Amino acid sequence: MSQLSSMERVLLTLQGKETDRVPVCCLTVGVTRQTTGVSFPAFSQDSDAAAEAMLYANRMIGDDILFGFTDLSVEAADFGQKMIYPENTTAHPDYDDSLIKGPEDYEKLETFKAATGKRMGTYLDVCTKLQKKAGTTVPVLGFVYGPLGVLGMMRGMERLYMDVLEHPDQVKIGLEIVTEVLVDFVKEQFGRGVAGVCVDTLPASRSGVAPDAWEVFEGVYTEKIADAIRDSGILLAHHGCGYAPYFKEVKKWVNPAVFSFGDLAEGCKDFGELKSVYGKDATLMGYVPTELLYAGTPQEVIAESIRQIDLLGQDGRFILAPTCEYPPNATLENARAMVTAAEYYHDFKAQA
Repeated sequence: MSQLSSMERVLLTLQGKETDRVPVCCLTVGVTRQTTGVSFPAFSQDSDAAAEAMLYANRMIGDDILFGFTDLSVEAADFGQKMIYPENTTAHPDYDDSLIKGPEDYEKLETFKAATGKRMGTYLDVCTKLQKKAGTTVPVLGFVYGPLGVLGMMRGMERLYMDVLEHPDQVKIGLEIVTEVLVDFVKEQFGRGVAGVCVDTLPASRSGVAPDAWEVFEGVYTEKIADAIRDSGILLAHHGCGYAPYFKEVKKWVNPAVFSFGDLAEGCKDFGELKSVYGKDATLMGYVPTELLYAGTPQEVIAESIRQIDLLGQDGRFILAPTCEYPPNATLENARAMVTAAEYYHDFKAQA
């Protein structure tokens, strides 16, 4: 098969059809700033700086999806959560000054239009710039943090999980308010021309809450966001990088076309079972460990990428990617190694 564009390669993979090679999405976010020398605070708050860095990194690395994402606190910041913008790492909430200080504060949250938010508005501008520059040849994947995660950014995850047990009604009020804004946020992303949106529900794993609690406190709300994405006619992806992610429950409430994951799914004995159960009508996206990308050599990353393609790439419906965001302070050399592994997969196999 002649060489395809990234857009063609990804679309064929999503349809379960033959491609020239496995697509690669390196999930490069803050690390892209190295290509232009922009600071972490500027990357989070300046749409021109973020888009330029992402585009440069995509051209240097050669991966197949532009992952439009800056950090997990975009939504919480616009609800009023105080933020910290470090010079040497990713932006994050000031957990010493949480917006939700007690159970009574959930109902004080107020809805707003996503485009009017300072950080959501900036993010939407990033999506526009990425789509205009590369969206016809490289698909742009938007992003939204799930409602329980957004509340955790404003309350602290540990305190939020205690509130789920002790003050469930108040938490649900907060979830309703947050979900309304997130639905509007994904609709705005569609309006900026993104090819799809990835919903991140970190609590949907053994690192978060129990499966039945996740269904009640996030699944039912995330379904509304998922429906809005599908109704817009764009790709729905899901990311879960916790330990033993709840694929079964996520499929029930979100039913994504792409599962991006960081660990073997809860209930699956091995990755062969994962592929057979969830990889027939959805595309799997993973599974190169971020610690290897941070500390490993390019040769080691290529070897692991080849192993992952062998493990999960048979019969298509697989995108090679890290287990989570590419380490923000790593070098980009190992991102290129992932693409090299996909490009020269058959050559490397012949040499083995």
